Amino acid sequence: MLYLNVVFSGLVPFYGGGERFTLSEAENYTFQMPWLAYARLHLALQTNDTVKLYIDSEYMCDCTSYDFVVESGEQVLILLESDAAVSGMFTAWQEIPFEKQILALTLVIIGLLGIGIKLTGKLR
Repeated sequence: MLYLNVVFSGLVPFYGGGERFTLSEAENYTFQMPWLAYARLHLALQTNDTVKLYIDSEYMCDCTSYDFVVESGEQVLILLESDAAVSGMFTAWQEIPFEKQILALTLVIIGLLGIGIKLTGKLR
């Protein structure tokens, strides 16, 4: 359970826990990044200046921060645009799939039952 709630929730395929980026003149002040969610993925965008945010070519807002969710099995393409140099970071974390929570709880219960049975046998 500790692994699922502490470690697993911080694992994100390909990107670790976050990804830094810079919008520079060399790239015409644009940056794009695809995100693929194996489990429900929460993304938080933080920048040091306002950017235009597009998700799958759909304009979302002019912002310096934005939070959104990519559902399990979906892929999104994030595009950021600006008129000047901007730096920032995407922070990502995934939800623990319900099946893995049930499996972990079942294993803990089986382990506790095994310990209980062993202790009961020694007391007799």
